Amino acid sequence: MDLFERMQKTVSGQVTWANPELGKKCSECKWCVRHPKPKMAPRLEDQCQLVFVHTKKRGVPFDAKRAIACSKFEM
Repeated sequence: MDLFERMQKTVSGQVTWANPELGKKCSECKWCVRHPKPKMAPRLEDQCQLVFVHTKKRGVPFDAKRAIACSKFEM
């Protein structure tokens, strides 16, 4: 799969481009955590901790159950 296709499948809040070849969702990743204020956006309950590791800023909340895992996926 080329980078353009991976970019199209990536959602805001992921640390890097989605990797559909893994066959995983972000919600299965060890870096995925609950957003501290889920009532603000009930469907956007998750955050990627790797965003903070790389940028020192909290990532944008997203729906990890629907997001395709990226190449940094870990169990």
